[in-house]
Amino acid sequence: MVIPQILRKQKFPIQSRMIHLEIVEQSELKDIQNYIEKHPIELNRYRPTVGVGRSQTWGIVSKRSMPPDLSRNSWRHSQLHFLLTEYAKKHVPIPYTSIQVNQNLQCNFHLDKNNIGLSYIIAFGDFEGGELTIGNYKHHIKYSPLLFDGSKEFHKTECFRGTRYSIVYHTLKSKPGWGPIKSLSNYEAVQQDGKWIIKCSDGTILTKNSGLPHILKGRKKNILTE
Repeated sequence: MVIPQILRKQKFPIQSRMIHLEIVEQSELKDIQNYIEKHPIELNRYRPTVGVGRSQTWGIVSKRSMPPDLSRNSWRHSQLHFLLTEYAKKHVPIPYTSIQVNQNLQCNFHLDKNNIGLSYIIAFGDFEGGELTIGNYKHHIKYSPLLFDGSKEFHKTECFRGTRYSIVYHTLKSKPGWGPIKSLSNYEAVQQDGKWIIKCSDGTILTKNSGLPHILKGRKKNILTE
């Protein structure tokens, strides 16, 4: 295998921070998969150098000129927020602030520079191939979760055929001036009058049509088009 130039700069054992966890039954991810099939993930428009595909974040995200706060995906799709956090209660053994949800995302070699510590990743769906390559090593993560430090270990997705989903639980790294990152426990997805909402710890209710203020509202956004 040809080693990309970026990998030659690494001076630590690539396998030193990886932990393979027990296989997860397909039924444990079925509700998440069904939701995504009915509500496809939006295209990843902000990180074109990382890869091509559908990729969005639930939980706490960066807000450009403002401190990180809850992603609009979490209140627009609060049922999926609920399903993701419920899955984590049973299967994710690390703390996390954010959840990346990917649908047919083909990632190039990259670092998750805005994260810190271990991430939990698992892939699922009806596909062949699609291993997670970290350095020189391929890892089969289809219903087989892996803990690894994506902020320090270059990683990519191998080619695949079919429909591949993956979810990544990770922790957002704080930056000067931000202070501590908000806890995801401040936001709970619940049903109210038959509708899914986000209930905040201060009593605020976030709904699909009424969420947190968006700093780009009313401004022209410079993003890629499909």
